[in-house]
Amino acid sequence: MSTMTGQSRRTLTSRSIRVFLMLLTSAAIVIGLTLGANGTADASTARCGDGRCAVYLSKAETVALGQGRAPALPAAAPWQLRASYFALVQTHRLIAQQYGNRGWCSAFLLSVRPWENQGYTGYRC
Repeated sequence: MSTMTGQSRRTLTSRSIRVFLMLLTSAAIVIGLTLGANGTADASTARCGDGRCAVYLSKAETVALGQGRAPALPAAAPWQLRASYFALVQTHRLIAQQYGNRGWCSAFLLSVRPWENQGYTGYRC
């Protein structure tokens, strides 16, 4: 029976966190770009580099997200993924409504550094 040393556990944990954050970054980019493709094609912009990525949505896209207009998953997606995606869209819909009512835009911010700003935020545009 083999046991993992403390160092190998830390390495495995840090790798797992990096992979998870890269997946989140990819999801934010895909959602932002898909929302842009569904609405006005030139409105959303993405800035990525040095382990950070931000997808900025326009006012129109923020309002559309607040109205629940989000890209659909493929029909072949498993129900677990569909349920998670539905919860994600509904949560962002409620927040986007608040930003849209104030006339703000919204953005998805992600970084591979866990201490930096992450998540969904609003900004004046």
